[in-house]
Amino acid sequence: MISINDLVNASPYPEFFGSVEVDPLREADALQEAQLLDSRVCHMTSTAALLFELRTSLQFDVGNSALLVVRGLHSFSWKSPTKRVPLAALTVVSSAAERSDDSIHARFEFFPKAHLTAVGDLAEFYVLDVDGIEDVPPDYSSGDLKKVEGALPSWSSACSLLQASISH
Repeated sequence: MISINDLVNASPYPEFFGSVEVDPLREADALQEAQLLDSRVCHMTSTAALLFELRTSLQFDVGNSALLVVRGLHSFSWKSPTKRVPLAALTVVSSAAERSDDSIHARFEFFPKAHLTAVGDLAEFYVLDVDGIEDVPPDYSSGDLKKVEGALPSWSSACSLLQASISH
């Protein structure tokens, strides 16, 4: 077992864990209906990390969460409406990763309306099985943040690494 945060801080893991069935680093909209739970940017290491909920995903049959790490970060952009919305998951409606000029550009569109772009030297995508969470995501309508967070993967969650993909 390893924590999700350990994966963020580690060197890229070898690909012997098995390639991903659906690879968001190579296939547009592979993360459709997955939910973005959190993102982190570390300026000291030039790293961005995106933590996803996979239990709602249309494409993935294995794993309950995923991690996308962009290393050698050039830019990170987040845009969302200024209007405050009720507690809700950010659901991926569109995703794409493209290589250009020795960089990878990862772009995401979400519902409710939000947009995220990360550009860096390389990206890693990990399909994970987080211990101790139910088969069904939590109900956000309760508005109880602590209860919702307790039923979701977090950076400190222990997990098994099921599949990996690396884009250089």
